[in-house]
Amino acid sequence: MIKNFIYLDEDKMYSLSSQLFEGVTEYVLNESSSEQGESEEQKGPVGSGRVLGDILRNSERNTEKKFLNDYSYTIFEKKLIDDEMVLVVNSNESEETQIDTNKSFIKITSKATFNDINIINNTLKNFNKIGKALAHITNFQNISAVREQLKKVKESTKDRNQTAKLQTQLKSMTNINKLATEAGLQQEQSFLDDLSLVLTYGFQDQLEIQMEFVDSIFSANLNRSYLRESEDLVIRKYSRKTEVEFTLFGIITQHQKEKLEVLEESEDYGSIKEAIMNLVSHLSNVEATFTGRLSNEIIIDPIALYTEI
Repeated sequence: MIKNFIYLDEDKMYSLSSQLFEGVTEYVLNESSSEQGESEEQKGPVGSGRVLGDILRNSERNTEKKFLNDYSYTIFEKKLIDDEMVLVVNSNESEETQIDTNKSFIKITSKATFNDINIINNTLKNFNKIGKALAHITNFQNISAVREQLKKVKESTKDRNQTAKLQTQLKSMTNINKLATEAGLQQEQSFLDDLSLVLTYGFQDQLEIQMEFVDSIFSANLNRSYLRESEDLVIRKYSRKTEVEFTLFGIITQHQKEKLEVLEESEDYGSIKEAIMNLVSHLSNVEATFTGRLSNEIIIDPIALYTEI
């Protein structure tokens, strides 16, 4: 299968590869200084890391870097799977499949949902403006028709009653605020601003991908700088709830069920440090209400996200 990469954390991949393939780092350093293509000056078995070494050395060429990184990842993933270090999860598997979280790495293939907090916040901040614009657009044809009718009546008749009736109708139809409110496209601006503030505090500029498998949810926060294309373009291409399956590869970081610690209030602290540590504990509980892991959620530190074609 050919991998179509959406996301690749190259730094993390090469950091892990340098440990996984013995001597790859030293090999690259030797080759960089001597440019001896046949050098075997490396630790570990002869030839180990040689392919990755060539890739790392040549990846300085910007025109080739992207493609070499892709091949590096293919070698990296295959090695981990061959060494049985990866938990492989596929949405097509039986529901009786057990999620073994004893392994550090995970590869999950499933349809995905993108949660972009920046888009949500932008929508909240501009909700009323967008609502008015939609109300105007959807009623524009009717408004134009009444205006044209009113123009004809004024030109062809002296009937003041009919003219006044059309003017009243036109005034009502051009009250965009009223039209938007009646269509449910207006909210109290202070409420929207407060909601946006809370989301910004709790989630910052989080771009999250979620995948579901039986009764479990797999979540990963993506670093926008490692996306191959902008998040807007990715969502336009694949939809916020994708129709095609994505493969997410990364490191399992959270999976055990946790409960918020019940904190005891105290007015007396032996030092400022104790008071600060208590404040930090309370802050951790507040943050957990926003970003805390769900009981059936497994958090992943992502290395790669791709589709297979």
